[in-house]
Amino acid sequence: MLDDGVRGEPVREQLHHHFGAGPSSGSRIGKRLRPRLVLAVAHDLGADRADALPACAAIELLHNYSLIHDDIEDGDRLRHGRETLWSAFGLAHGVNCGDVVGALAYRALTPVSARLGSQAAAQMTAALASAHVAMCEGQASDLAAEGGGRATIASYFQTIEGKTAALFACAARLGALAARAAAEDVERCASVGRNFGLQFQIRDDIAGVWDETAATGKASGGDIARRKKGYPIVWALEKGPSAERSVIEAAYATAADDADTRTVELVRAVLDSGGARDAAESAAATYAEAAIELATGLCDVTTFVKAWSGR
Repeated sequence: MLDDGVRGEPVREQLHHHFGAGPSSGSRIGKRLRPRLVLAVAHDLGADRADALPACAAIELLHNYSLIHDDIEDGDRLRHGRETLWSAFGLAHGVNCGDVVGALAYRALTPVSARLGSQAAAQMTAALASAHVAMCEGQASDLAAEGGGRATIASYFQTIEGKTAALFACAARLGALAARAAAEDVERCASVGRNFGLQFQIRDDIAGVWDETAATGKASGGDIARRKKGYPIVWALEKGPSAERSVIEAAYATAADDADTRTVELVRAVLDSGGARDAAESAAATYAEAAIELATGLCDVTTFVKAWSGR
């Protein structure tokens, strides 16, 4: 799909740009965590690597479909240190190319039937579709909270169960299905993926508040500038000191503004003083430990979880 000669073919040129494959796109790409998890599970359960590759492509494509659309919905103009697809090519092209990537995710599973049989192909397709729906539902909840709706810690977790954890759970499920694993092993691996996804989103929220552009490829403090209610913000609003809550409430009552560095620094300061960062780190660690415990006996999966959760 990402072959040469893309000039004059808009979708291919846009795909080159988004995936960092074009000469002007820059070399930075994503971490490919979801396909890595597919492979780790598949290897631990004895699958032929080739049997897991269609699932790797499918989960990564579906993830990138969500990124392209999320950037549009959030108004983000920077990802992996370069312009987002919609910012570079326009809103309509962004929507259209995102839809193409979503369709390619399902097409990537085409070889599964011949390699593993029609039942495995149907199970993988159903798992991908379920995660797709859950991801969109989670994003809808996130947008509702960002738009002025009240966010609680409980509603936050309901959101990220769909927005992030469902796709990691699907990745692990696909890896187990590629290995023709027993039903109980499929569900255990999916639980590993779910817990890993929860900790991953909390850590991503921490990065969205405190990390610099060089580390994230996104604008520093961008989550605050956009008035996004990630875990540190939600925790502070529900459990933080009242003085800090008042500052955050006042800041989030104003319009989102990427150039408003003063508000970003003010909110960061009260999050630090009120213990929100420590609370977020603790919550992430709890889910990481749960994932590690569930992965007992799965060497590659345990290594993956530890490597990407700071354990």
